[in-house]
Amino acid sequence: MAFKLKPLLLVTSIALALSGCGESVSSSNGEGHAQQQVNENQNQGNGNNDGNGNDNGSGSDGQTPAFNEATLLASLVDNVITPTFTEFDSKAKAQPAIVKAYCDLETNYDPTMGDEEAKAALNAAKVAAQNAWKETMVSWQHAELMIIGPLSANDKSLRNRIYSWPNASTCSVDQDVVFFAVGNINGNAYDISKRSDKRRGLDAMEYLLFNDDLAHSCSINSAEVLGDWNTQTEQARKVSRCKFAVEVANDLSDSATELLYEWSGEDGYASQFKNAGQPGSPYPTTLKAINEISDALFYMTEELKDYKLATPLGLFANKCGSEIACPEEVESIYAKHSIENIRANIAAFEKIFLGGTSENTGFDDFLDSNDATDTKELMLKGITDAKAAADAISTDLQTALTNDTTAVEHNHAKVKDVTDQLKNDFINKLALELPKTSAGDND
Repeated sequence: MAFKLKPLLLVTSIALALSGCGESVSSSNGEGHAQQQVNENQNQGNGNNDGNGNDNGSGSDGQTPAFNEATLLASLVDNVITPTFTEFDSKAKAQPAIVKAYCDLETNYDPTMGDEEAKAALNAAKVAAQNAWKETMVSWQHAELMIIGPLSANDKSLRNRIYSWPNASTCSVDQDVVFFAVGNINGNAYDISKRSDKRRGLDAMEYLLFNDDLAHSCSINSAEVLGDWNTQTEQARKVSRCKFAVEVANDLSDSATELLYEWSGEDGYASQFKNAGQPGSPYPTTLKAINEISDALFYMTEELKDYKLATPLGLFANKCGSEIACPEEVESIYAKHSIENIRANIAAFEKIFLGGTSENTGFDDFLDSNDATDTKELMLKGITDAKAAADAISTDLQTALTNDTTAVEHNHAKVKDVTDQLKNDFINKLALELPKTSAGDND
């Protein structure tokens, strides 16, 4: 994607671096819709309506502002989504220099010399690169609950360039390690920006930084381009992998810049959400914009509940067989970062639900305004219980699936409590629509 950075945004980014199928199911005829109509009629009578059925004035006591959808959108944009994308940009910008510092030591290291001091420095630099990846991944796992605007556009192409899981391919990464080392593909200069998402992003970085098995992962039919890879010295393969890791880190930084610009730049998606219902906005009403954010919350249902927990537990078919726990199916197989990712997902869901904190306008206030405080309380308890269940898993998820399956099952059950409310009362009370991918999901 071609894009131009405004000078101020570029300076800001540099400064930060240095520091599915189914039919749509509508709830428009549910009880939330009736309450919404009452609210809109009341708002229209006080002379402070924004044109979308949203009251911009104060409540009947003259002190407490009445809930309005435009305020909810502004709160979510300013207090949750923009800070999340900004933090991810900062973490991604820091990675290239840290990975290069490790790779420079790897490139100059001679394992035959027996220099223990050099070996210790190399190991410390590699751990630093791994820790930088972990910090960036936690930041991204927050953003995974915010696949809207630039991240949902063009069939999620930007999102997939940043993180292609669950469709990652280690063989594709192995092939590009060789292509990058040679410098060309079939006579054309190597350009990572033209490569598929399976060869880029955080999942490729994980494989390159955490996988100690230096043999390629390709099948015989896919291994031809790798030539003599498996017979090269260990050090030569480590150097090739780390050099490609630097390239991937730089590409990830570019993608983070693109995300932040597309979101926060002039006429970016942030302003489109905040101006929903106004002339020229792609969202004809504020409720349409809110529904897009609501759709993003359903990451909790398919990706988190089903892919990250149910599939490794054997509740769905997996590569180990039917109804069998399968540690190989976890999200972060090499870094063993799966449970940290799950915790970050739940934390991000809570932030969106609350609008950042309980003092801000969030979906909890939207529920209150629709006489659905009981649903709000159930969801808040569900979020608290899901967080506690994830925190109770004291090992990496692979180990827990083998040694403490009950704890993982409990985590799945508590996440399901939240998603059951999300798919039913939450949607109905707020007169929202289910995302297409969840319309036929009765789990």
